[in-house]
Amino acid sequence: QPHAAMFGFEQAAPLLTEFTFEEESVESHNKSFADMMRLGSTLFDERGGSGPTRPFCQVMLIISDGRFNKAKVRPWVHTALARQQLPLLVIVDSALEAKDDKSQTGGKNGKSRSVFELKNVSYEGGKCNVV
Repeated sequence: QPHAAMFGFEQAAPLLTEFTFEEESVESHNKSFADMMRLGSTLFDERGGSGPTRPFCQVMLIISDGRFNKAKVRPWVHTALARQQLPLLVIVDSALEAKDDKSQTGGKNGKSRSVFELKNVSYEGGKCNVV
C-alpha cells in the first residue's frame, strides 16, 4: 500500500539539525547504545508475543552521532536480527553543522567532529578518548 506523503532528506534535514549529541556521562559512549538496544529488543519481545508475523517487520530507528562502543553493541545487534528485529542506524555527522558555520572545527578542544575522521575510541581511567 503506497504512502500518501513522501518523507525524504528535504523533510528530514530540519529535524536532523536539531540533534546536538552534546549530553554525555562517564560511561555514555560505552554503555548507552548497548542499553538502548537491549531495551528496544525487550520492548519488541513484550509486544510481539510469540514473535513477528513477518520477517523484520519490527524496525528500531536509531539516530546517533556514531560515537559508541561497537564491540558492546554488536551482540545486541546479532540478538535483534536473530529475533527478526531490524535495527536501522542513521548517523548524523555533526561536521555538516561545521560546514554551515563556515568552520571546520567543533566539539571539544576545537577538533573536527566528523564521524568519518574518527579512527579509534578508547577508555582510559574512566574517560573516553576519541582519536
